[in-house]
Amino acid sequence: MQKMKNVEQILPAVRSLLAKELIQSHNVTKADVSKILGISPAAVTQYTTNKRGNYADELGKNREVRPVIASLAEHFSNKKKKEGEMRRNMTIIETSENILAIINNQGIKDKEKKMDPNTRILQDRVEAELREARTSLTMANKIEDGFGKLLFKGIASDSIRHAEIVSQVIRDQETVGSFRLDKQSKRYLKQMIQEEENASEQLMVKLVKTKHPAVRALLQSIDQDEMKHKKMLRSLKKYLEA
Repeated sequence: MQKMKNVEQILPAVRSLLAKELIQSHNVTKADVSKILGISPAAVTQYTTNKRGNYADELGKNREVRPVIASLAEHFSNKKKKEGEMRRNMTIIETSENILAIINNQGIKDKEKKMDPNTRILQDRVEAELREARTSLTMANKIEDGFGKLLFKGIASDSIRHAEIVSQVIRDQETVGSFRLDKQSKRYLKQMIQEEENASEQLMVKLVKTKHPAVRALLQSIDQDEMKHKKMLRSLKKYLEA
């Protein structure tokens, strides 16, 4: 499979696999698949007959992608889960981003048969992050509680981002250029630093009192992210004077 650059390239294949999985494994009618995916009945037919969704067959043979599709189909086939069309579309897009990260990472792995020990360690970390992303996405699709869904989707999103960062380090560690900021970027950075300083002074866990474990975990993640952002931006302060 060619290297995919963005989620739009893989989205039709994901819809095609999802439509087939709903029909074949969960006995969902084409009419209901149409409603679930927010597409016309004619489009469902095109997806299930391979007239739309390039790379669907190849993608469906991928052993790491199959369980992701199966989990999403199980989620959508559960009639107790009443989600709006926009939320369903976002879930499909998020899943497609996860799959995109998986297959692009496999491309890196295939090209780098001979890895030095440090690169191997980094590659193992990428694979671990992607495994956590897949598991978290599965949890998000299975859990009923809305805040629980947000929690596990957030973990999946973070894991995908971590995998992307480490993957780029593997690809570009020999060609990294110098970091520079123009005057406008310096002004933006200064403004961001100030905003993060203000945000980190107000802890969400203290502002919002709750006994809900997922809500509390999400609020803690916001506070931790603000502290993390502040540290990241502070590390760039020296470039304000450069």
